[in-house]
Amino acid sequence: MSEFSRDWLKLRESADLAARDPALARRFGAALRRRPDQPVRLLDLGAGSGANCRALLPRVGGDQEWLLIDRDRALLAAQEEEFSLWARRQGYPILAGGGRMTIAAGSTRWSVTSVPLDLAREQAALDTFDADGVTAASLFDLVSATWLDGFVSFLLRRHLPLLAVLTLDGRRDWVPSLPQDEIVARGFRRHQVGDKGFGPALGGEASVRLAEDLRCQGFEITQAPSDWRLGTRDRPLLAELVAGEAQAARETEPENGPDIAQWEKQRRNQLQSDTLKLAIGHRDLLALPG
Repeated sequence: MSEFSRDWLKLRESADLAARDPALARRFGAALRRRPDQPVRLLDLGAGSGANCRALLPRVGGDQEWLLIDRDRALLAAQEEEFSLWARRQGYPILAGGGRMTIAAGSTRWSVTSVPLDLAREQAALDTFDADGVTAASLFDLVSATWLDGFVSFLLRRHLPLLAVLTLDGRRDWVPSLPQDEIVARGFRRHQVGDKGFGPALGGEASVRLAEDLRCQGFEITQAPSDWRLGTRDRPLLAELVAGEAQAARETEPENGPDIAQWEKQRRNQLQSDTLKLAIGHRDLLALPG
């Protein structure tokens, strides 16, 4: 799996939170099986530093028990600090230590446990976890079609609902436009579908493929846009995206290096003059077993 730095995940968290569709999250919470005097049990795949869980805890409602799964042990280790900071900002008492966090939200209790697991190589291990539902954020554009087929079979076998948020759908709109936009976009798309550890990645096709595969297996599918809309207040995030897209394009289209360098220079100038805007297409998806 591609490595994502803690700084990058922190940088994008507010954009992710603003883009999410809250109605799908509430429907996901309402669809979970609730047992008397028991928390709902949730798996969060590719959890990183835990932002997806933090966004969903208040929206799912009731007592909850989360397993946050990721291969990156540095990000797993950061979860305690990130949850502690978040809980204190929200006014929730928290106990954290040893990869386990317990948060009190009034009379409700939320338990969160960090789980090291390489999803690319140990997908079969998902069947060993007790769960009432599965969530993931910004994961499925990184996986291969083969991995996705195995995952859909897991959901079908276990009869589990899925909330998949912030899956890239291939749309990118830089404003103002530049003559080199198509060169950079083509190079970035080629980079997106490279191997991210799961085999050839689905990239911008992921949201369509995920919905089709689940629908074919009898799941009820509801989707909503969750686009990033970035502007003046998002300068640090925009700066990272400009640098990242230029680097990706250079790696896949080195013959167009001068055009890519010119594009990056002009975008940086626009950043400094607060004239740069960017919309990135994402989709949120709720899948309920039939």
